[in-house]
Amino acid sequence: MYAEFPVLEALVPDILKVFRQRYLVLEQISLNAPVGRRSVAQALGLSERNVRTETENLRNLGLIEIKNFGMFMTEKGEKMLQDAAPLIDRLFNARKTEIDLARKLGIERTIIVPGDSDLQELVFERMGEELSAALDLLLPLGHSIITVLGGAALAKSAKNLSKSLGKNRQLEFVPGRGALGENVAIQSNTIVQEMAVATGGKYKTLYLPEQISTAAYKSLIRESTVADVLEDISKTDVLIHGIGLAHDMARRRGYDAMRLSELREKRVVTECFGCFFDNKGKIVDRVQQVGLQFENLNKIPHIFAFACGSHKAKAINAYMPNAPHQTWLITDEGASNKILKEK
Repeated sequence: MYAEFPVLEALVPDILKVFRQRYLVLEQISLNAPVGRRSVAQALGLSERNVRTETENLRNLGLIEIKNFGMFMTEKGEKMLQDAAPLIDRLFNARKTEIDLARKLGIERTIIVPGDSDLQELVFERMGEELSAALDLLLPLGHSIITVLGGAALAKSAKNLSKSLGKNRQLEFVPGRGALGENVAIQSNTIVQEMAVATGGKYKTLYLPEQISTAAYKSLIRESTVADVLEDISKTDVLIHGIGLAHDMARRRGYDAMRLSELREKRVVTECFGCFFDNKGKIVDRVQQVGLQFENLNKIPHIFAFACGSHKAKAINAYMPNAPHQTWLITDEGASNKILKEK
């Protein structure tokens, strides 16, 4: 995403975030002058203290004037805003295909990497790099809890998070669910360890079966080690999850032939968070699981859905009607092209 700026980022951490924030403050002042700090803060979702700091910097640079009746642009500030706009578009704004895909899926943003992971393993590396860049853009400095669910795509991409992501941040990675008894390499417990190693962060584990009875669930959540992880999950700042193929996930959960047949009859396409969705996005089956619950997604500030390959297009389409609007989808051209072609 920022291939042209590695030297700047190395010398001045957070330079891109500061640049974008000051541009947005300038833009608000230009559009609404004369305007007060409170109005700018409300429009951008920033604190008044943050806006006060930025506007003082902008005044010292000669880009704005601050009077009792409000703030307004100088001639130098208007020219700077005009000159910065193309660079802002290049750095932060999505391409048309990404905008079209996000609009069709009803989510905040999509990031599309070149290729099709069904044919090219390199796609996973690129997706990991894009995830790292997006996290660097959105995460504040200081402590953040990142909840991660397992999956093959995430497992292949986790090691590509950047070490610089952890600079001036205390990142804590926690698994969003227990184990499925599957390949250990693609379980969330393993992925959070790899992400923590890659970024210099910390991690916790949840070594429990994901599928348990209601009675067992009520007993286990009182255990101190389990309760500690569940508490972190409830405070998560970022969620990263995959989008599974329904029948693959059902087999991993030990569904017998009869239950698999029932899923086929119900035209089940995908599974997320223990919920099985049909081709219309309706939940038609669900399992009791330890960890993140589907109903709590709307409370999470930033959500990344991570799914790629043309074979995942239908699964992505089936889940997205249920995705919170703040979801960012990181995918590839293989999946995105198929989704955009569907009517």
